[in-house]
Formats: sequence, C-alpha cells, structure tokens
Amino acid sequence: MKNISMVVVVFILIPLVLVAEEIKPGRIIKKENYQNYLSDLKRLVPSSQFKNIAHGLQRGWITMPIVEKRNYYPPKGFVRATSKNGGKCKIMPVNKLIGWEAGLPFPDPKTPVELAWDTYRRRQMAEDLEIYFKYLLFTKEINMERSFTLSLWKKFWVGRTDIPPIPELPGNNGVLNSKESIVIKNPYDVKGFSMVRIRYEDIERVDEVYSYIPALRRIRRLTGSDVCDPMLGSDQIYDDFECWRQKIDPKMTFNILGVRDFLVPRHYTNKPSQRFMKKNCFQVEWEMRPLWILVIFTNDSDYAYSRRILYIEKTDKTCSLYGGDFYDQKGRLWRNVGPIIQASDPETLFRCWWGVLIADHISGHSSTAYMSPKLRNILVPLDVFTIKGLLKRAK
Repeated sequence: MKNISMVVVVFILIPLVLVAEEIKPGRIIKKENYQNYLSDLKRLVPSSQFKNIAHGLQRGWITMPIVEKRNYYPPKGFVRATSKNGGKCKIMPVNKLIGWEAGLPFPDPKTPVELAWDTYRRRQMAEDLEIYFKYLLFTKEINMERSFTLSLWKKFWVGRTDIPPIPELPGNNGVLNSKESIVIKNPYDVKGFSMVRIRYEDIERVDEVYSYIPALRRIRRLTGSDVCDPMLGSDQIYDDFECWRQKIDPKMTFNILGVRDFLVPRHYTNKPSQRFMKKNCFQVEWEMRPLWILVIFTNDSDYAYSRRILYIEKTDKTCSLYGGDFYDQKGRLWRNVGPIIQASDPETLFRCWWGVLIADHISGHSSTAYMSPKLRNILVPLDVFTIKGLLKRAK
C-alpha cells in the first residue's frame, strides 16, 4: 500500500492592525482611511468637535484635505490702530479697561484678563455688518427637523478703524459700544420676529434687548435669563452669537490653559460654495494653527454657563475665534460652537463667518448656520435698529 503524503495547511490568523498615520499637508482623511488618523484627530481637534467630525468621516459625508498653514491679514486700518494704540491700555480693578481707542488693546497679552479683552475687542467682522443666515436644525439622529432664515445687522459706535467715521460715531462720547438687530424672514409661523440689542461701553451697564413677537403683536424687553434661552428652538442662545457675545463684567475671572496647535478649517479668501454643508458637517480644507486656550469663569449662578473655554487665533493679531466649549452650572459640557468656517474679502480684508456648527451635548441636537455677509460698500442704516425698520424688511 502506497504511503499517501498528507499536506496539512495551517492558516494563521493575523489580526488586522491599523497603522497610525501622521496628519500633515497633502493628506486627505476620508471614510476609507480615517481610522488610521484617529489618535492625531483626538489630539488636534477640540474634544467637543471630535465626535461630529469623526461621524461625518465615518458616514462618508465629508473628507478632510490637509493644507499648508497660510498667513492671513486683518483690515489695514485695524493693523494701524493696533500699532498706534499698543501699550496705552491698562486693566483696572473689576476688569475695567482704560486707554483703549481702537484695535487690539494688548498686541502681546501677558495675563488672562488682557487676552480676554483682546478677544472681546477682536476683529472677526466689519464694523458695519449686514449678513444673511440660514439655520438648519437637526435631531439626535441627524435628521433635519426645521429651518429658518434671518437677516442680521451690526454697527459699532466705537473702535472703528476702516469704515468712516473713525474711530467713533460723532456725539457718542464713549457711551455706546454697538447695536445689533435680527429679523426672521421665514418660515411663516415666526416670520417678523425681531430683536434689537444695545450694548454700552460701561461694563457695569447691562445690555438692553428688545424683541417684537408677531403672535402677540407686542414689543417686550428681554431680561438676562431671556438671552440665555435658545433662539427659536435652535441650539444657540443669543450670547453664543459669534461664539462669545456675552459682555465682560466685573464678576468674571479668567485663566489661560496655554497655546497649542489645533487642526482648524482654513480661512478662505473667497466665498465658499453652499455645497460645503454636508448634513451637520462641513466639506472644507483644514490646516494646523496655534491657538490660545482661554477659560472664562462667569461666577454667576443665575447665568446659563458656569464657564466657557475659547480657542483663539494667536498669530495674525486679530484674536479670531475658532470655537468654544460651554459648561452648565453642574460642570457638564452643554454646548459647543465649532467648527467655524471663515472667509475674508480679498479687497477690503473684512472677514466674517460663512458656516458654523452649534451642538447640544446633553440633548444630542445640533444646528448649523450658513451665512452670506456683505463685505463691501457697507454702511448700515440706523433704522434697522428699530422694530419699525425691521418689520419693513421682514415683508
């Protein structure tokens, strides 16, 4: 009987090991390879934004092209004002700033309160601004449940550097800081809702906020708690406008957690296409930038947040914001603003936001806003800061 040779084939199962790859210019992170970059993404993206970005990559809604860091420039008048006034400002007790006229009060901040005032006086919009918003509201399952559109106007009375009159509107004498207004254009059930916010330079004088409610046909003055309510069912409160609209007050304290490189959406110099909105994510290019991390303690148990953490541009002398994390009075992460998509007009160098995500980490809801600002030939008329003027524009 012939010997039968038996060949035993042994299959050795080798577990698939993901090889971490470095995030650097030229890479494109996408659905097929995003897990290779997870360790870097967790380190380079604010933790509050990570879940949203990873979800968009996993679903294939977005890719993340990584580009070289670029230099961006603020408006020329703002640069001149910062250079002219640098070193003239001082911080007095209870967070009071003196000696400021325009530009950044502290070109090289040395203390947390100096950085806070730089961020408060930041240049992230023109001093006369007209902007159109479209809000999309998403459920926890990322299904769009509602949308609305609004127009916003803002005008600074002080600190003007590029649009005459400079540096202050005549007759103001340091009283008003700015006025801001919104009017809802649609849908029909909230069309005509209007709000006017008046801010004073004195940090101990609270904002005056008035709204017109079409269903009641009444004008009412909003209280401090009202401006902490979500705007028309979105995930944004009025003090979250531009990430940090809350006024510096005597109770606040501040802390700098340091400077660190973060992966952020690149700053565009032309209008991004509306196609960059993908569900509640953004299809944009990303770059590495060093950002200050500033903590603001409100020290006010009646306020919505116990503290804010802001991510602040360090290199271009604008103190623009790339995002913020907001914690409730129990210390829980409640909301975050970011990613933020910015662009500058190539002629005026006026900059503005073009897109932003606002996420509620307790409810799981999120809202995105697509914006279309006017960045040339701007001079906001004063009647938009009256309810009558706003209602004319709501028709």
